[in-house]
Amino acid sequence: MKRREAGFTIVELVVTITLITIVAGSITELFVSTQRVQLQTSYLDTASHAAQTEIESLRNSSYNNLTPGVNIDFTSSLPSNLPSGTGTVVVTQPSDGLRRVDVTVTYRYTNVTKTVELSSLIGVIGITK
Repeated sequence: MKRREAGFTIVELVVTITLITIVAGSITELFVSTQRVQLQTSYLDTASHAAQTEIESLRNSSYNNLTPGVNIDFTSSLPSNLPSGTGTVVVTQPSDGLRRVDVTVTYRYTNVTKTVELSSLIGVIGITK
């Protein structure tokens, strides 16, 4: 009577190693993609926060300091972690006693220019929506 030895064959081991490699590669790609999305979201959040901060700063300044037709560059005020960021404000006057500020923050991520645009109306008496 022949006796069978327990264990794995070479073919079973190769198939198992191949499957483990495929699964590990997929999990690694998932982690890399997640990190990329988190970084992109972080940049968008930073740009949005910078634009909102600039609007708040303009709201707190005197209404008379907001001259229609003037462009304001606040690039130097942007956070340093925003890659190649620029910030501009365009002041317009849609009606008497009302100024509109259009704030634009642009930055580059993976060779693509991203833009965040926020607007606010500021009145002589106070803030309007």
